[in-house]
Amino acid sequence: MGLNSVGYIFREVGNSIRRNVWLSLASVLTVTISMVILGASVFFLLNASNLASDFESELEIAVFAQDRLGTQEIEALGEKIKGLSGIDTVEFVPKEQALKDFAKSMNSTSIVEDIGDINPFPDKYTVHVVDPQQVENVADRITKLTGVDNVVYGKNVVEPLLKFTEWLRWAGTIIVALFAIASLVLISLNIKMNVFSRRKEIEIMKLVGASNAFIRWPFILEGLLLGLVGGLLAIFVVGFGYGWLAKYIQDTLTFMPVVYESGLIGKVLGSLVLVGMGIGALGSAISLRRFLKV
Repeated sequence: MGLNSVGYIFREVGNSIRRNVWLSLASVLTVTISMVILGASVFFLLNASNLASDFESELEIAVFAQDRLGTQEIEALGEKIKGLSGIDTVEFVPKEQALKDFAKSMNSTSIVEDIGDINPFPDKYTVHVVDPQQVENVADRITKLTGVDNVVYGKNVVEPLLKFTEWLRWAGTIIVALFAIASLVLISLNIKMNVFSRRKEIEIMKLVGASNAFIRWPFILEGLLLGLVGGLLAIFVVGFGYGWLAKYIQDTLTFMPVVYESGLIGKVLGSLVLVGMGIGALGSAISLRRFLKV
């Protein structure tokens, strides 16, 4: 393709946008709205997955040692627990520390003095597993170790919690998929309307001998340009809106984990621009196919 052809293509893109200002604006607006909805659904998925992971990270197994065990036997028990497969971290909490933590939670410093030499708390190991789905299995194996008095892991809570986190992730994925399909359909329909309004122009160019590639490129570049503008507007709306919402949640609901990593947010916003451009170009190419068959 010569320089004259390239220059002609770019001039055609500019002329087309000027001649069809309202259709071009409608295309940009459609891309913007679609990418805003898609971006919002992606951030919902990220936060749903993050919330699920946060819930799962709270799952822990409390292993209480028998009172008769000496220091070396308690240490040996800890090594046995660490040697089990599926273990992530093991933290030892001596009975003295457990009593102090209890007094702190009760906001009372006199409890330790009141009970004298009697400490009702046993030595404990707090265990986290690699895969939250394996909490029950790991707890059962720990129960069989010598020197273990009791194992507590919230048996009645773990299964419903894991089901909830799995549902949360699936819900987020489905929402993203539905909005992605809706965005593609909306943008494609708008591009088809744009191409349809210029069908006579395409047919004439085809009849005078213009190649399919020569006809197609101005439309593809126009789709890329409109997708770029729409995507840039979308990342402004999504970026500002999500930044404000995330900050509001962090200030008012401090217990709620929110995805607020600038690098990750930047990748999502950048992807919206690329997706908008890609759909714009692809939609133009697909919409042209029927009109090129003359």
